[in-house]
Amino acid sequence: MKNRQIEILYGSGHGNIRATHKTTLEFTKEKSLTKKGDCIIAVNVDKGFSNLNQSFIDLCKSNDCKIVVILECEGITDEIIGSGHPDLTFQHPSDMVIRKSPFICPRTLMIRANKAARNLNKQLISKLQDAHAKVKITLIAEL
Repeated sequence: MKNRQIEILYGSGHGNIRATHKTTLEFTKEKSLTKKGDCIIAVNVDKGFSNLNQSFIDLCKSNDCKIVVILECEGITDEIIGSGHPDLTFQHPSDMVIRKSPFICPRTLMIRANKAARNLNKQLISKLQDAHAKVKITLIAEL
């Protein structure tokens, strides 16, 4: 039987969401966003790394961990699949970044993801560009 941990976060859309970044996507606890934040797909997220269960974090720190992120907004969904790594620190106070590359810093949630911001469902991005939109972010770690 697989070891599986799930975390659910809720965030908001924002009028400045562009989702054009080629290698990353991010959600943040910050309430505002400039147009320069082209990887950010949700703001005002209700959890940061410090709010995640330790069992979820421990599972993500395995080379063999598969991490799945499911984004849901107004009936539109998308899924990103990537990997955990022992060097993940989960230390940034407000940002969680999904990376296509193997780069790791305190903001990194997962590496070697199959999608970045610009690869997301265009209908989903359109919904997220509304400041009143609510997004459900499901994080699944499996070993």
